[in-house]
Formats: sequence, structure tokens, C-alpha cells
Amino acid sequence: MPAAYLTYSMAMAQRAIAALVLVISVVVVLEAAKIKVQKDPKIDVATFKTWIWHPTAPGDVKVWISADSKSEPVKKQYEPILMQAVEEQIAARGYTPASAPPADFVLTYRLLIAMNDSSQYMGQFLPTNANWGIPPFSPQTQSFSYYPQGTLIIDAEMPNSGPIIWRGIAEAKVELENSDEKRTARLRAVIKELMGKFPKKAVKKG
Repeated sequence: MPAAYLTYSMAMAQRAIAALVLVISVVVVLEAAKIKVQKDPKIDVATFKTWIWHPTAPGDVKVWISADSKSEPVKKQYEPILMQAVEEQIAARGYTPASAPPADFVLTYRLLIAMNDSSQYMGQFLPTNANWGIPPFSPQTQSFSYYPQGTLIIDAEMPNSGPIIWRGIAEAKVELENSDEKRTARLRAVIKELMGKFPKKAVKKG
């Protein structure tokens, strides 16, 4: 076989491999969750030590895909997984769960699954008591094009219904055709990425 042909074949193979790597990289980027974090600059969360889930309810799940959508089965299935994942990640940041109220801060989650064309009052789902304003959360009719697939919101607030001091938002595509195992793994991965933005507890020196 001519050397020139071998050289050409090897070059084409290398290009094919490079193209495949590029495609895989693009897919990873496209499937990555969109993360957004907002915080109260006046409060240093890193100085806190203990946390607790909201005593009334740790969070809520809303599913608005069709007129027949039911939120409760989704909440029943995924709330324990979601809570466990958040607890693992908040522990990794150095915070300790309080055995009983009060704690230094309170966590609440909200999981929203909606289609592009659904429209609701965002104020019916998300609190607006943050000192800093978040335009998409203002209590007026908004298109859920802001949340085309799934949105997870984690709020940290001061005790006794105090102000929100940290808010993390993760948006990701919901792959309905995936198995429960894959969806669970995806949810845990998104939570790990989101809570990785939560401030680490400050460590006292000496």
C-alpha cells in the first residue's frame, strides 16, 4: 500500500476523531444546566454554622405540562432524592443541620416543570420577599419561556420568615424519555453543580 495513501488515511482518521470529540463536547455544553446565583451582599452566609429545612414544608413541586399534569406523584418520587442531595452538598460546604429551630438559616426548594407556552403568575409560585429585586419573579403575568423545561430554585433565608439571603437557580432540559435512574442521576448532578455555588463556611484560624 502506497505510503501517501497511508498518510492520507491516518490524517482522515485523526480528523474524524477530532470531529467526534468536538461533537461530544458540544453535546455536553448543550446539556449542561444553566446556573444563576443571587445573594444579599449585606449578609455573609459563610459566617453561619447551622441550617434547617423550612419547618412548614421543605419545598414544593409544580408540573405544568398539560391539563392532565399532576404535581403530587412527581413530588412524592423526587422530593426525598432532592432533599438528600441538597443535604449532602450543604454538608460538603461545611454547614451542620440543626436538631431543632432556630437555625442560622432556613432552606426551601422549588421545582418547576413547564412547557414553553404555559403562562401563570410567577408570584403564585415564587416568593418575592428578597431585598434585592429579581425581575422574572415579580408578581405579574410572565411567559414561562424563562423556564422552558425544568427549573430548580433553592432559597436560603433568615429564620422566622426573614429575607432571602441566597438564591440558586438551575435550568435544565427534562428528558422525559430517560429512565428513572438517569433522571435521578441528572437531578443529583444538577444539585451538586448548583450547591457548589453556595458559600463555604468560614474556617476560624488558629
